Amino acid sequence: MIVEQGRYLILQGKGISYILRIHEQGYLLHVYYGRKLRENDFPYFPSAPRSFYTFAPDQVFLEGESQEYPAFGYNDLKEGAVEVLADGKIAALSLKYKSHEISDGKPAIDGLPSSKANGVACQTLAVTLSDDAYGVEVRLLYTVFEDSDVIARHAEIRNSGKGALRLTRAFSCCLDATGMRGSETDMISLRGAWAKERNLERHSLFQGVSEIGNRTGESGHYLNPFAALCGRATTSDYGDALGAMLVYSGNHRFRVDVDAYDNIRLACGIHDGGFAWDLAPGETFRTPECLLCFSWQGLDGMSQAYHDFLRAHILPQRFRSSFRPVLINSWESMYFDFDEEKILEVARQAKQSGIELFVLDDGWFGKRNDDTTSLGDWYPNPEKLPSGVAGLAEKINALGLKFGIWVEPEMANPVSELLKAHPDFPIACKAHPPVLGRNQQVLDLTDPRVVEFIGKFLDELLSCGKISYIKWDMNRSMAEVTEPGFVHRYYLGLYKILGDITEKYPDVLFEGCSGGGGRFDAGMLCYHPQIWTSDDSDAIERLRIQEGTALCYPLSAMGAHVTACPNHQVWRTTPFSTRANVASFGTFGYELNVARLSEEEKAEVKAQIAAYRKIEPLIREGDFAVLHSAFARGNFTAWQVTSKDKKRAVVLCVRTLASANAAGERVRLRGLNPDALYTEARSGRNYYGDELMYRGFFPSVPSTDFASVLTEFVEESEETNR
Repeated sequence: MIVEQGRYLILQGKGISYILRIHEQGYLLHVYYGRKLRENDFPYFPSAPRSFYTFAPDQVFLEGESQEYPAFGYNDLKEGAVEVLADGKIAALSLKYKSHEISDGKPAIDGLPSSKANGVACQTLAVTLSDDAYGVEVRLLYTVFEDSDVIARHAEIRNSGKGALRLTRAFSCCLDATGMRGSETDMISLRGAWAKERNLERHSLFQGVSEIGNRTGESGHYLNPFAALCGRATTSDYGDALGAMLVYSGNHRFRVDVDAYDNIRLACGIHDGGFAWDLAPGETFRTPECLLCFSWQGLDGMSQAYHDFLRAHILPQRFRSSFRPVLINSWESMYFDFDEEKILEVARQAKQSGIELFVLDDGWFGKRNDDTTSLGDWYPNPEKLPSGVAGLAEKINALGLKFGIWVEPEMANPVSELLKAHPDFPIACKAHPPVLGRNQQVLDLTDPRVVEFIGKFLDELLSCGKISYIKWDMNRSMAEVTEPGFVHRYYLGLYKILGDITEKYPDVLFEGCSGGGGRFDAGMLCYHPQIWTSDDSDAIERLRIQEGTALCYPLSAMGAHVTACPNHQVWRTTPFSTRANVASFGTFGYELNVARLSEEEKAEVKAQIAAYRKIEPLIREGDFAVLHSAFARGNFTAWQVTSKDKKRAVVLCVRTLASANAAGERVRLRGLNPDALYTEARSGRNYYGDELMYRGFFPSVPSTDFASVLTEFVEESEETNR
């Protein structure tokens, strides 16, 4: 998978090649990243035009070359991936090749979440660059996987000198997109806000800088730690697409530069605004991992490659192929107003409807009757839970349900008993009064005492052995951050807690949440196999939210619930069937008071769960495709998920608004076996794969507002054909 050819280092994935060249003067250059090439001696690769401002015509001028990990200021006028201060001055680094090694397997990154081999053959290339004058060494690590077109890479920056150094920028990845031209390329990002996360944004590049980033102390509602570059003509099923994703949950920055010669440089990593990291002699800083992906089969090809990789190498494997329980969450049905009897009544009705897991949300601890108090006081409220968490869990289990519970360990209310005893636990700016968000403060996870407190609380909660699921929430962003590098140290503390607790309780299913989808990233997916996609659970709003999320994250990672109507976020009323159909393209659950449903609605819940169970294997492992995008003009959305063997395909079609005398919507499927005969399960009609892909079919969506239909196509067996 990794081959040395003279001065070339060639990384070969399942269908891609990534090629580096060691320049005669010692610089590490990027040559190619794209569709797989044959291995040869590469006698000729085109190089970029030389700048008029070349310093010395007889020397390499780095602005005209594609450096693999550049530094600004010595012989390169483009933005760099690393910046260092030595003796208080900017170090004009000239990083040159020192050595490289190739090894089997995938090393972990100390203190940070990262991808794992999980039994798949992979190789890692480590290239060391150095600037001996400043005492800086950079070790670049790349892992290629036999089963994937995703490359995992990160950097390790070491102080190899005798004096102190300060890092002010340490990006995970820098890539000159050698096969793309700025004037012909679009940038795609996932933008949004609370309750409207990960909406797809696509714009043309231009000479200058296109940048996204986040400094809120979380990967964020606003701009997800992901970006893609694609050809202007690239569609969901056609053209080239290059993606970059960080395995990280803190502040991040993605920067795309187009220079005067139409060359593109993509760099990403920890946001360097407010960042600094001191390195004593011999110390090393490790960047978060970046996952690069190249597809020549459009955006769906990129999505499917990311989905496969995250399932195989990021998500906890214990939950990869197992059935996730269909849950009911108490929040939108009871909020803070509950007691044990109300809980048990909802649980009884849920069990009768076929639901498998009851989750008790916020309000069970301390004196918590609203959001102003008791965060940090993690003991059961005796008025609401007279038999405690363990006693309630035992009663829920006796009904035949699993039990789960909500926690927000990173937060505390100022009036809590915790902060009265430990007023120095939260993040604070001494010069001003505390800044509150949702009436709460963020605990300082750079403090070992706080890390120990949270770890002990979680251990005591889970040690009863009756809790199968934890919903881990974080309901505000960080403020009052006055120390450079603080946010990164915070996440080192958080990742330690998550790593310790998930290792000790590997069978507990953790679901991440941050005011909904404010921390939906590959870093959290290393511990949480599913994340609550958004606090906006309206089925029509979720079309964009879930499609945008699925651009790079797998369907099985998306928490998706059927909720009450009118919807509690937008007050829209949608059909029960549409709410279930949209939620079924994620990890399925309910968030409503099932005890208030009619007998007909309870029967419908049973049918919805049965229908979801049939398609769940495709949601967990299948290939997702966008047939009609929710972001396109019009009132129609269509998605498809197909089994890996192409024998089953499920298509979701949703009409947003009805219109008079409307033309029918033709839907063309993708990724089927063209010669196979498929049966539409609902009607019994037969179609060949080529008919469904090239001619298409007209789905029978009711001609009303917010109507939907799930259609399944199953390949006929040879016995059936006889």
